[in-house]
Amino acid sequence: MKSIYTYYKERLIEISGKNRSLYLKNFTKKNGYDVGKILAQNPDMANEFLDNLWNGRSVDFKIVGKETKQEILRANKFDQKFSKQEFADEKEKQKYDRQKNESAKKLVEQEAKSLVTLKREIDEIEKETGRYELYLCYPFVYGTIRNYTFRAPLLMFPMEIDVIDDSNVTISLKYGENVQLNKALMLAFADSHHLNLEDMDMEFDNFRARFSSLDKLLEYLKSFGIKISNPKRKNVFPFDHYGEPGMFDSPEIKYLCLLSRCSLANSIYADYSALEKKHLTNESVNELLNTKQQKNKKKTVKSHDLYLINNVDYAQEQVVRKVNESGNMVIYGPPGTGKSQTIVNVIADAICKNKKVLVVSQKKAALEVVFNRLGSLNSKAMFLTDAEKEKRNFYDKCFTMHNTLLNSAENEDLQKQYEDVAKHLKLETEKLNIISSCLTEKTQFGLSLQEMYYNSYKIGKKTVEYSIYEKMLETPRVLKMNYEQLSDALSILKEKNKAQLYYDFVEDKKKNPFIDHLRDDLGVHQIAEAQTKLGTLCKTRQELFDVAKYKYSRQILTYYTQAKEHKDMKPLVKMISKMDYEKENRLLKNSVFFFPLYPFAKAKVASREKQIAEEFEKTMQAMDEYLQEYVFLKEILTDEGYLMAIDGILNGNTSVLKLLHAAVNNYIKIRDVNMTLKNLTDDQKFVLNFAYKNATTYAKYIEILEKLLPLRIYHEILSYENEKKNILASIVDFENIRTKIVNLKNEQNEISRKIAFQSFVKEYKEMMVGSPENKDYLYQISKKQNFWPIRKTMDIYGDYIFKLFPCWLLSPENVSTILPLQKNMFDVVLFDEASQVFIENTIPSIFRGNRIVVAGDAKQLRPTTTFMKRYMGANIDDDVDFSTQAALEVESLLDLAVARFNSANITYHYRSQNEELIDFSNMAFYEGKLQIAPNVSKNIKHKPIERVLVDGKWRDRKNLEEAKAVVELTKQILKTRKNNETIGIITFNVDQEIAIEDLFDKECFKDESFRSAYIRETNRIEDGEDMSLFVKNLENVQGDERDIIIFSIGYARNEFGKVNATFGSLSNEGGENRLNVAITRAKKKIYVVTSIEPEELKVENAKYAGPKLLKSYLTYVRAVSNGSADEVNSILSSFNQLPSTNVLPIGILPIEKQIQNKLTKLGYNAEINLGNSNSKISVAVYDKKKDVYLLGIETDQTVISSSSSTLERDVYRNQFLKSKGWKIFRVWSRDWWHNASSVTSAIVKEIEKQKKLLESQNQTKSQNKKTTK
Repeated sequence: MKSIYTYYKERLIEISGKNRSLYLKNFTKKNGYDVGKILAQNPDMANEFLDNLWNGRSVDFKIVGKETKQEILRANKFDQKFSKQEFADEKEKQKYDRQKNESAKKLVEQEAKSLVTLKREIDEIEKETGRYELYLCYPFVYGTIRNYTFRAPLLMFPMEIDVIDDSNVTISLKYGENVQLNKALMLAFADSHHLNLEDMDMEFDNFRARFSSLDKLLEYLKSFGIKISNPKRKNVFPFDHYGEPGMFDSPEIKYLCLLSRCSLANSIYADYSALEKKHLTNESVNELLNTKQQKNKKKTVKSHDLYLINNVDYAQEQVVRKVNESGNMVIYGPPGTGKSQTIVNVIADAICKNKKVLVVSQKKAALEVVFNRLGSLNSKAMFLTDAEKEKRNFYDKCFTMHNTLLNSAENEDLQKQYEDVAKHLKLETEKLNIISSCLTEKTQFGLSLQEMYYNSYKIGKKTVEYSIYEKMLETPRVLKMNYEQLSDALSILKEKNKAQLYYDFVEDKKKNPFIDHLRDDLGVHQIAEAQTKLGTLCKTRQELFDVAKYKYSRQILTYYTQAKEHKDMKPLVKMISKMDYEKENRLLKNSVFFFPLYPFAKAKVASREKQIAEEFEKTMQAMDEYLQEYVFLKEILTDEGYLMAIDGILNGNTSVLKLLHAAVNNYIKIRDVNMTLKNLTDDQKFVLNFAYKNATTYAKYIEILEKLLPLRIYHEILSYENEKKNILASIVDFENIRTKIVNLKNEQNEISRKIAFQSFVKEYKEMMVGSPENKDYLYQISKKQNFWPIRKTMDIYGDYIFKLFPCWLLSPENVSTILPLQKNMFDVVLFDEASQVFIENTIPSIFRGNRIVVAGDAKQLRPTTTFMKRYMGANIDDDVDFSTQAALEVESLLDLAVARFNSANITYHYRSQNEELIDFSNMAFYEGKLQIAPNVSKNIKHKPIERVLVDGKWRDRKNLEEAKAVVELTKQILKTRKNNETIGIITFNVDQEIAIEDLFDKECFKDESFRSAYIRETNRIEDGEDMSLFVKNLENVQGDERDIIIFSIGYARNEFGKVNATFGSLSNEGGENRLNVAITRAKKKIYVVTSIEPEELKVENAKYAGPKLLKSYLTYVRAVSNGSADEVNSILSSFNQLPSTNVLPIGILPIEKQIQNKLTKLGYNAEINLGNSNSKISVAVYDKKKDVYLLGIETDQTVISSSSSTLERDVYRNQFLKSKGWKIFRVWSRDWWHNASSVTSAIVKEIEKQKKLLESQNQTKSQNKKTTK
């Protein structure tokens, strides 16, 4: 079975006819230009050009221009299209000549345009990757290797293109670059014939000195077993001159000359060969490729000390901490969340701990950003993009750093200074934690103190509430109930009419006690029958029962139903006997002690009991007879209710029947209410009864229920405040504590920077003193010519170099080119933009690291072949295990790492100055989890997103009307921008990108002043970072950011009036990630140039999400541009519903609302809950005239709900909002609870202070403008 290394290696250089370096079948404007077709027309010109080329002379050759016009025309068979003919007159001839000249001019311009397109592609690749890939391929080799044919360049000469204008272009040999053999071709020969090419040179800095002729080169190749015949023709031919190679043709030279983009075989391939041959691996490689490895097997010792050199937010700090404490891990970094800043601090922390760090990225821009963000610490970092071009720079930097370290003085107190600051920081942080715990920890009552302030209010002794409070204090059960019990009990208020039902039921029971004694299982027929009988009885005059006639009727009535059921009246008879004949019963009791009296006494009592029993029987019979027509009541009433009814009837209470009749008439309602109230809990019944008992009216009853919970909470506050009074008193020092923490962290950062500078210095000095080879090392880094390859120096003197530069920033290719293949060479290998690097390009770098950190974003682009060729190699064998299969199926390093490693997230968004620029991405792609600061302005005059609607048409996959609008808009911005804003242009396909670039070129040729501005803008570098104006499509814009982004949507109605948008790569699986990348590039503003309304896009049947999200985004853009806030909120909420807020007790307004009300009464414009994330502003005070929020007021409720970390919510959150322009004022619930008026006065004072400060700043700006004028 093949190893996974073999599969990955085959993807790097595919030894088959599918590889363009082995079989160049055709080419496009973006990757090639046929120089041979021009040279073929003029042998002398060809000989001169090739002689200069071979001999390394960098001479400009006018490939397009007046000098080669005839050759271009002949190459394109121009004369055949305009053959000689007879003309009727001179006028006709002139017209013909004019047409011919115009066609010739267009043809020349078309040739120039082809070269311009190629140059753009080469320049873009160099900007993106640092690789220069323009070569003149000459000569070619045709033939057969193994069972496939090839037509491949033999040599590749590095070239430059210089565009003078739209009809003049020169090419020349690029100075300082090496001539290269086609490595893919050499490896194909080696693979086919089992050749050893380890000693073969494939790059030549002095080519002419090595090979005076092509034959000399072929002899050199032959010495390694590579045989290529040479027909020795002098002519150069167009690329299509030769037919296809035959299946049995031997390798032979073909004199073709093609200017081409060449992705050369890279050194990663060689690393794989060594890994494969020696079966090399390490723990990180095993964990990544094999799921059987225990997850995060490697753990580092937990370190509380973090050596940070730049300010971080809480999420970033936690990521750096996890890098220290975890094994291999993933950092998720959504757009604009400070991923580079985090990486810089990971690097600094590692260097301070004497660790070596390798940062790897496929994108040059990503490495540039990290290098520049290191600031002065980048002197300890080695950043190389080209091992050959930057040799001199490498050795110069080594020698400079060598002298710096030798002459640097060591400060041994730095670590102690750091520890002292850390100690003070810990103390101040603990103060915050104590205040926080006091306010946020749950009490025995069930609420935190802060929650109690928020859910209650202070009361005075003369208020209505206080009388209720006193009643509550007299009721122990209320005081014993905790928050959950009382809150649950009072939840009845939220249920429909239950409190009123209870009140009405109790009131009705007072009037008609029978409503509580109806059976709950009566059927419809029973109810109807009872209604009829009761109705009749109520109308009929009834004879009263003669109670006086029956002595024991009252006693019998009490036991009436039981007696009837059990037929046993003995207990009742005995009881009455004892009461009525006390003397006889006492004699019987005493006769026990005087036996002769006992029979007599017993007989006497028995006689009395017999009399009573007989009287009972008479009474029972009489009652039965009298109650015969009332017996039906037993079926509709409970036993207690029945007794109550017959008692009233027997005693002549005429209202009983009326009450019974009324109760039965309302049976259904009564039963339903009864059933409902029976389901109440004991606690619910208790609080309802408490409220009823202490109320004189229904309104008072409801008031008690509504105020009971706040008053109970009030009671707890009084108790808890007394217990925690010393801690609560320290709240007044909160701002000082917070300021101290910020200052201490800044001090720590400065000390960390110094520690980082000092790292490895002592070890380096010791090496320079004690090592016998230090003189040879010093010679190599100090010489001015004949430099060794960097790889050789690192092989021999790597220990020295790593002490000079413990941090390296390289592409995966340069890692393999420059650094020895040594296991765990670095302590940490960190991959940036990991979603964009193919997994096979990373394994050799991972092998060089003890631990790996993978930084990227799964919601952004996957790897693309735009800048890096990828071959899929052979099919995967059926017998590979599942873990290997998974490792072979994924595309990017990030795809595999997220399945293998633990992860951490950075979430605070910094890039966008206006939340509208990032809100759509946040809700559509990140579930609203990004921390986004609200805008400090409503942008009334300057909309953050502006739609430009044009009447464009979709023709040949482009929209020229939009392209023109983009160019005009760019010109306008360049003329009118106030702060020298950077600009980026993004299209949705390559053709639109080229159309815009072509129009820019035309504008440059027409307008000299614009040309100067455009050139400056397209070559703009700021602080070492590329800030140039770019025109890119969705595929290659990741990693870029600009102040202003202009979109050209392109899609429009075609010539038939239909919108046939296929959406290109946006329609593919994961295509929506391209949209996410594009819409998150802007820092200040987005212009969307479009020719259609969103509704015109028919995306309902789209298989994947990309097209649907594009339509949603265009709808969002229109809403923002039109200022339709409701529509904007509707679109955003359709992706992710915002969390609901806490429900407060009835009658209590949230503190935020209370503050808003007070400020509104004072004439201020106050808004609550500004923003849509955990960075919400509780109350924001807005100045309409100045279009700015003067003050952001945060309540501790809002702050506490934002995070479980004290530091994050009390320090980092505040710093984040400040960084986005907010002035924040903290309102403590405790202060507001005790004295809202005093807090309001303090708020007003701060608002007025900010007003004056803003006015002063505006006056200063105005004065500066006048001075400038």
